[in-house]
Formats: sequence, structure tokens, C-alpha cells
Amino acid sequence: MTDSIITQTTQTAAALNGGSPPGSDPTPGESSGTIAAVPVLKGLILYAAIFTFAGLYVYFIIRILGATSARPPSFDGTVLGAAAALAGVLGSAFALEIGTPTDPSATNPELKRALKAADTPRAHITARLRLLLSLEPSGIDTPSWPKSIGIWAYAVVASAVAITYVIHQSETPSAVKALAVAFAGYVLALVRSAYGNSKNQSSA
Repeated sequence: MTDSIITQTTQTAAALNGGSPPGSDPTPGESSGTIAAVPVLKGLILYAAIFTFAGLYVYFIIRILGATSARPPSFDGTVLGAAAALAGVLGSAFALEIGTPTDPSATNPELKRALKAADTPRAHITARLRLLLSLEPSGIDTPSWPKSIGIWAYAVVASAVAITYVIHQSETPSAVKALAVAFAGYVLALVRSAYGNSKNQSSA
């Protein structure tokens, strides 16, 4: 059961990161057989996950701030489990995407062509909207807006959760505390990586 959940989470994180789940063939851009606009669909799914994640943890924070140590907040287990699953997926994306260059095979060439060919205001607006929604960027030098917003949302929400946990430790449930601890680990790893890179550059 646990192995199945881990495998499903890994496959979901891989899909949201613009890659293919283990054991499947990669499908760069919009070449997904007869299914049209797959990058936009994946982007919309990621946006839904981001807003659900942010909404749940903002709700947790508000409840924790209004509670006391004598009467800690009570949350539904299903809601806590859903929030933890979303935090795991977005946390994996945060750890994998920071400092990682864009893989050329994970770009959307069709979107790039549409942006270049937009010669009317309507075509320009349509292409820009696709750029905002598409999970795969138009090129290696352009950002993926769903990923970018997801990473920033995760960082902001996790920071707020960490501050809330430090101030209200006894009122914070363990499932909410787990996000703060995981985010602290990611931050420490980033600081260590940055320090190592700067040290290597100075020694070179």
C-alpha cells in the first residue's frame, strides 16, 4: 500500500514537472497523439493544485492563529491528508526545479511558433494566454508560468506555515508541522548548495 502511494506521488510529481512518469514514453510539446492542448491542460491542473494547496494552508494558519494551547484546532483527517499530498508534490517540484536548466525536450515548439506568428491583436492575446497556461515553456530561455507560480506559492505558503509553527508550536498539528520541517530542509539544502558553488568558484 505504501509503495503504491509513493509510486503514484512520484508519477504525479514527474508529470507536473513537465516530464513523463517512469516507464512511459516522453511526449514533448503538444505532440500527444490525438489529444490537443495537453500542455495547457497540465498547466490548468497544476494551477488547480497550487490554489487548493494555498487555500488549505491559509485556512490552517487562520485556525491555528485563533486557537489556544488549551483548545487547539481540530481538522478533518481527509483535509489534512489532501493538503499533505499537495505539499509533497509541490515540494518535490520546488526541490527539483530550483537551479535546474530547462531540458530542450520539455519545451513547446508549437507555442514558440504561435508566438512568433502572432500578427494581430487577437492572435497575440491568444498566444500570450497559452504561454501563461502551458506547463511546457516555449523555449529553454523562457519560464514555465505554472511551474514558476507554483514554486513561489509553495515558498510563500511554506514560509508562513513555518513562522506560524514557531510562534504556535503547541497549536500546530503534526501534519501542518511537516510542511514547515520539509521546507526548512529544502532551504538548508539550497543554502549549502549555494555556499558550495561560491566556494568552488573562489577556489578556481
